[in-house]
Amino acid sequence: MPKLKTLNLKAIFDEAVKAERFSEPKLHARTESLRALPHAAKLTEILQTFLSPAEIETVHRRLTRAAFLIEPVNDDVTSTKYDVRWSERLVEPDPRGSPFEVCLAIHEALVKKLVGLLADETFCAEIQLVLAWGRSPHEFPIDYVSKAAVPIHTVNNVRLLRDPAYLRLLGIRRALLDPKLNPDGQLFEAIFEKVRVKSYLTDRAQTGIYQTNREKRWEAHPQSPQFALRGECFAVELELIDQLFRFQSFPPGIVRYLQSEKLLGDFGKVARCPVTLDPLDFEVLFDEAANPIHGKSAYQVGHMNPLKAGEGAEFRHHRANISWITADGNRIQGHLTLKETRQLLLRISANYDALLKSGEITAP
Repeated sequence: MPKLKTLNLKAIFDEAVKAERFSEPKLHARTESLRALPHAAKLTEILQTFLSPAEIETVHRRLTRAAFLIEPVNDDVTSTKYDVRWSERLVEPDPRGSPFEVCLAIHEALVKKLVGLLADETFCAEIQLVLAWGRSPHEFPIDYVSKAAVPIHTVNNVRLLRDPAYLRLLGIRRALLDPKLNPDGQLFEAIFEKVRVKSYLTDRAQTGIYQTNREKRWEAHPQSPQFALRGECFAVELELIDQLFRFQSFPPGIVRYLQSEKLLGDFGKVARCPVTLDPLDFEVLFDEAANPIHGKSAYQVGHMNPLKAGEGAEFRHHRANISWITADGNRIQGHLTLKETRQLLLRISANYDALLKSGEITAP
C-alpha cells in the first residue's frame, strides 16, 4: 500500500476517535482504501455471493474494529471510550498498545485467513449465524492465542476462532430467539441480555491497579482479574444457557428440539443455587423477564468465587466459575468464595443445633 495512502488512513482513524461521539458507520465510509487492498477486495467478492450489502459492511466493520480499535475504560471509570491501538494511553508497558503498521498487518492477516476459510461452505453458514446475532456488539470469531503474549495485539497472537462449542452456541441462540422456532423468543431476549452483560463485560472495579467498568473483557488489561479471552467469554455464555435448560419448568418442547438438532450439552440434574441449593425455576425467571421490576431480581448471574481470590479456572472469568444464583444466595455469599460461604453456613448450622439442644435458644 503506498505510504501516502497509509498515512492518510492512519489520520482518518485518529480523527474518528477524537470526535465527541465516535461513529463506526462514518469511519467505515471513510476507509475505502482499506477495503481496496487485494485480500480485502477478494473478501468482498466472495461475500457478495451469499451476503447482502449490509451484511458485507458488517463483516468489514468488525474486522476493522478488531484490528485497529479498542474501547478502554475512561479516566473516571464510569464507561468506555473508543481509541486507536497506537494511542498515547496505551504506551509501553501497557501490552494492549500496537503501532498502526502492526494493526494494518493484523487486518491483512485476518482478511487473508477469512478468505481461505470461506472456501468451505460450512464456514459460510457459520458466518451467517454470527451476523444474525445482533445483541453482542462487534461479535466475530476473532480471538487472541494467548493472554500472556507481550504485547498481546500482534499478528502472531490473533486468530480466527472455529470452535464446536461456539458453533453450538450460535445454533442455540437462533433456536431460542427465532419466532418461527420459538413463539416466546421475544421474552428470551431479556434473559440473553442479562447473560450477555455478565459474559462479555467487566464488572465495576474502582480500586486496585486495574480499574475497569464494562470494558469488553478481552480488551481489559491482560493482567487484570477481569480479563478473559473472547473464546472464554463465549464458553461462559454457553455454560449459563446450558444451566438454563436444567431449570425446573423449562419448556420440554424446546429441550426436545435442541436434542433433535444435537444442540444440547450434558443434560444432568436440576440446576440449583450454589449457595442455598434451592432448585432454580424457569417460570420465576420468565415471569421476571415479562414483568421486570427495577432493582429486583430473584435470580442473578455471578462468579462462584471472586475473581481476585486465587489462581486457576475456578477463580477466573471461566465457565468453571460461573452460575445462576438466587438473590438470597448472592446476599449470603457477599465477597466470600463458595467454599468459605459453605463453611460459614455449616458453622451457623452447627452452632444453632448445639444451642438448641442445650436449651440456650428455642426453635422459631
